[in-house]
Amino acid sequence: MKVAIIGAGRVGATVAYTLMLRDLASRISLIDVNPEKARGEALDLAHGASYLDNIDLRTEGFEGVGDADVIVVTAGRGRQAGESRLDLARGNVTILEEVLAGILPHYRGAVVVVVSNPVDVLTYVAAKRLPVPHTKVMGSGTALDSSRFRYLLGQEFGIDPRSIHAYVIGEHGDSSVPVWSMANLGQIPIVRYAPPGRQPLDAAARARIHRGVVTAGKEVIERKGATFYAVALSVARIVEAILDDERSLLTVSSYIEEWEGISDVCLSLPAVVGREGIREVLPIALDDTERSQLRASAAALQGMVRQLGY
Repeated sequence: MKVAIIGAGRVGATVAYTLMLRDLASRISLIDVNPEKARGEALDLAHGASYLDNIDLRTEGFEGVGDADVIVVTAGRGRQAGESRLDLARGNVTILEEVLAGILPHYRGAVVVVVSNPVDVLTYVAAKRLPVPHTKVMGSGTALDSSRFRYLLGQEFGIDPRSIHAYVIGEHGDSSVPVWSMANLGQIPIVRYAPPGRQPLDAAARARIHRGVVTAGKEVIERKGATFYAVALSVARIVEAILDDERSLLTVSSYIEEWEGISDVCLSLPAVVGREGIREVLPIALDDTERSQLRASAAALQGMVRQLGY
């Protein structure tokens, strides 16, 4: 199986490193507008190859997507000081359009995973531009938000986050929606769970935890300049589900044709992910508050897409 990673910056290189460590692909290709940067990253990774299973790691131009099974798009730039989200979107949409123009002559229907931000907007552009069913294009979406949510709940309760089943849906951003009504610890609803000597989480505690999810990336960036380790782990998990045809449930961003009155937008909902991309988006049951929040999240994303002229 081959994974082509477009963008050899910190996120792209760390995705490649994570795929190598987890032995998820036999071939990895790094593609970057700066070929020397891509070559340097590939060499640095390849120098440790004797400690891992055999892997073909190389740098290529856009022709490298032709025989790829999965294409991961990390090309883009971070948000600058004083820059609005719309400014970031304009800059990264321009970069994505250049990437898509490079891909199209060589594209043979691989599943595309968009990681660059704002991921929901860029996933929408990719879904509209690529000549494949929308189900073959997804964004990393709230897979990372959901992991952060489980981590924070695990910290709150002193419980392994792998034992917590909870999702964040909607936008990967400020208008994300934590699905408290479906979150559980085993068979115990999170909103009813009370650790010894404590009360269940009240509205203020739930708001605090969601705020922690939303601001997690900013907190990391303020301290070290960028986020890439947790991003790479979440992307590797998505790639694993695709390559192994797991049909796993992941909160990835996908094109919503119609879902409870929401349409023509890319956002995250629990989706079944496998070899051909997204098999289905699940009809999850939300409470009235969550449903209203999700519609507001969709409206915010649609507004940004329209402002960008799509």
